[in-house]
This record gives sequence, C-alpha cells and structure tokens, in this order.
Amino acid sequence: MISGRTRLFGLIGHPVSHSLSPAMHNAALREVGIDGVYVCLPVPPERLTEAVRGAHALGFQGLNVTVPHKLNVARLCLRLDHTAELCGAVNTLRRTPEGWEGFNTDAPACLALLEASSLRRGARALLLGAGGAAAAGAFALLSVGAEVVVAARRLGAAEELRRRLHRTFPEGLCHVAAWEEVPRLVAESEAVVNATSIGMNGVGSELSALPFARGQLAVDFVYGGTEFGRTALRAGAGLVTGEQLLVRQGALAFTLFTGKPAPEDLMTSALRSAASGH
Repeated sequence: MISGRTRLFGLIGHPVSHSLSPAMHNAALREVGIDGVYVCLPVPPERLTEAVRGAHALGFQGLNVTVPHKLNVARLCLRLDHTAELCGAVNTLRRTPEGWEGFNTDAPACLALLEASSLRRGARALLLGAGGAAAAGAFALLSVGAEVVVAARRLGAAEELRRRLHRTFPEGLCHVAAWEEVPRLVAESEAVVNATSIGMNGVGSELSALPFARGQLAVDFVYGGTEFGRTALRAGAGLVTGEQLLVRQGALAFTLFTGKPAPEDLMTSALRSAASGH
C-alpha cells in the first residue's frame, strides 16, 4: 500500500518510459521491508534544473540519473563524491536536508565487471561515446590500466572528455579518434565499450557490423539485447551486458538511498522478469 509515509525514489532522464529500473528497485524495496516506491520521471533537458529542485521540494529521498543528464546534473549538487568529482558525471542523487549529494555508481560498477573479466593492464581499449556513461567507462578503463581511445560522433565532446580524463589520470594513456575510424579501431582493440545510446529501445544499427573477434571483450552500457552485443557474441567475443551494469550500479545506488545491503540476485531476477514481460 502506498500511503503518506511511503518514501519516494525515482529515475530522471529523457526518455525513460523504456526503463526497467522501477521493476528492479521496487522488488528490492519490498525485499528489505522498506515502505517505498520507485518511479520514472521524464525530464527534458531544458527542465532539468526545476525538476531536480522540485523533486527535492516534493520529498524524494533519492534519484537515479540517466541520458542525457549525467553531466549537467553535477552542477546542481551541493557536493559530489570522489568518483563523481573525478568523472565529472553523476548518476545517483541522495537527499540531504539542504539539497542533493551527487554520486557516480556507473564507474565502480563498470570497474568491478572489468576486473572480473580479467582485462589485462596495458590492454588497448576503444571507448564509444563522450557523455556521462563514457566518462564512467573511461574512469573504469584507466583505473585498470588500459590504454584508451575515445571515439564519438562529436569530435569536440571526445576531446573535452580526454582533457577531463587527463586531469584525473595524468599518467594514463588516452587518445581521441574520429568516428569514421571505429571499424578499424575495433579490430585493433582488446576491449570495446559502447557508452553511446545506440541500441536503446532497439533504435540504431550503426554498431551492428563491427569486426569483433574471439578473445576480445565487449562492454555495453545499453541493455535489451542490442546489435552491438549480438555482433560481439556471434564473433566469439566476451560480453558484459547492459543488464549486468544496470544491476551492479543499481545495487550501489540502492545502498546509498537506503543504507541497506542491496539484494542483488533478486534485482537481477526482477530485471529479467520485466524484460521478458512476466
């Protein structure tokens, strides 16, 4: 039952109607016995400031942040955690009486999955994209000692990300390449990370014919059975799915929101059930 005591949590982004995060978080809230509800809140870019302030005024206890707000929401936070400050991107907001604290759970989630995949130090990695997810992916790749090449459809955004990364990892190796070079770079890389929105809601097939090979690692920030992921698997590459990233970062966010350990296995099951329509 939703009552006057029910705690409010949500996801802001544009679009968000496709998101499976409510299924995952609401299952976790029930499991740990918290009277709370997690909802999607569609927020166009030009309404971000008033939406974030309004959610605080309405009593929301925590918010997740997705495309396209992860970079811009950082300036609306009272303070940032160390990882969010280094990345320059925020995907989790936690309520304080005065305003929002900003966190980045994408980066540690990606880092943990990269470490589990045994990506070697010095590996050449191609990062696709230059937004908030890309900042987290780059942070994770550089943290494991990979040499990173950033390719984005907007070359200026890729250059800005490289400059920001250099401040955080002055000894790290990070380069920028044109989007047109992506097929060649895929063939030369040990790991390829898709941090674009290509494939979201099944839209976009630009990454459906990449020359993956056996032994490579593909990491997809987009979930839902994308062409990027299917192409990697057909070639025999390893794959870290968007679902794995979603659950891992969601579990970290859940603990920040509630102070309780996240029931990660249950969240995975809830996500699978929602994805299959059951």
